[in-house]
Amino acid sequence: MTLLQERFAEVGPLNAMEAQLAHAAVAAHGRLDERDETALRYALSLCRCWHVRAPDGRDVAVAALLRPFRERLVQALWPLLDPQRPQLAEPHELLPAAREARRIAQAARMELQEKLGHRLPEERLDAEVRHRHLVLVCGGGGGTGYVHLAAFALLEAAGLQPALIAGSSMGAILGLFRARERRFDLARIPEILEDLSYRKIFRITPQPSIYGLPGPLRLHLRAAIGHWFRHPDGSPLRISDLPIPLLVTVTGIRRGKLPRPLEEYDAMVSIPDEDPARWGLRALHHNVKRLTAAIVELTRIPRLTARLVFGASEETRQADAIDAAGFSASVPGLIHYDVLRDDARMKELLDGLLERHDLIRLCDGGVVDNVPVRTAWQHVQRSGLPGSGSRNAVIFALDGFAPRLLTPVWLPLQSIAAPAVARNRPYAHIYKAFRKTLSPLALLPSQRALQVVVRSAKEELLSELPVLQRLLAPIGALTS
Repeated sequence: MTLLQERFAEVGPLNAMEAQLAHAAVAAHGRLDERDETALRYALSLCRCWHVRAPDGRDVAVAALLRPFRERLVQALWPLLDPQRPQLAEPHELLPAAREARRIAQAARMELQEKLGHRLPEERLDAEVRHRHLVLVCGGGGGTGYVHLAAFALLEAAGLQPALIAGSSMGAILGLFRARERRFDLARIPEILEDLSYRKIFRITPQPSIYGLPGPLRLHLRAAIGHWFRHPDGSPLRISDLPIPLLVTVTGIRRGKLPRPLEEYDAMVSIPDEDPARWGLRALHHNVKRLTAAIVELTRIPRLTARLVFGASEETRQADAIDAAGFSASVPGLIHYDVLRDDARMKELLDGLLERHDLIRLCDGGVVDNVPVRTAWQHVQRSGLPGSGSRNAVIFALDGFAPRLLTPVWLPLQSIAAPAVARNRPYAHIYKAFRKTLSPLALLPSQRALQVVVRSAKEELLSELPVLQRLLAPIGALTS
């Protein structure tokens, strides 16, 4: 077990209880006393702290001092806020628990001030505990990912701006569009889509494979959307230039581990047209079957794949933003993305990554992590959120590619991603698997289809929004 896994084993129950408390508070319709809710939220937030950023910019370790208080708090609250509890806790049940939580929090604060007050002023600790930050995780799945736009729009309308976005595959591309501006305008999306065509995005013409795993559809993402990600002088945006920090998950294939020759991936599926909607049902079933077999190979061979997270280190923050999203969306055996242009800086960066991690090629981030919740949580815990250094994050995860019996043709591919998603789910405060989505092949939906799926996704999200708002609301001061 890694150090971060050990950390989550301790603080994970507090995350789960925070979410349950938010559900209980929303269900109480104002009957839960504000002082009781504040005491419970403050105690959970304080006891979850592991490192706190001091005024001098250094991290102060508080985990060991808080451990006995954390254990007492879990013992006091878990019977009421256990996610498996058949019914949400009622306000009258939470009253004695809130009193005990207040006592635990006050004792914990006194202990921290006595032992660490010379390094960590009380006001800095208070700021870390009381202010929450939204981390938005966008899963992959081709056209199913357009449901993310509904979340972007609802969060914008509610005044909830992400402090960090993490994405895989299509979630990385849509996350990139969200990260390019602090404000989100849903009305601009049809304008962007109208400017695109399958022939502009994909080519069937041969091209060499240098960094990306081959596939018959060549993804020309820069030609399609590059003008949206340029500086005024024409230079491309790097991940570090984005107004909202972005993490992009990419799968690396280890050298000497690939189960078949590279050239076989180029001819794995038959591509009669750049537009997948024109393939026909028989070709679709055949291609999905071949893709499933190829991806199963990559996921089942031990130590074949490695997870790369562009944006998680200073080195990868200097990567071209479109290149990171392009590699993350390159489906093995189907879509090939590569850096073939004359760009010495980006090629040097990629050469260094492949050599350091002993990789031969890069491909779709969804192979290793289709909904990268744990990746986002680990990044926040390691580095703190950019700017503030805070680790007090609320993680909201969006999954449009969860297995559904109503879409049997895609069930094999969805089932491959499902185990990793299930392992990641506990790291999210709220995980949303959408019931209605577009087809994974609907990469360029009509305006009508987009409107319908966004409206449906908004309706699905409406029940989650009050809980998310409760989780993100600033926590009041702890009173005696």
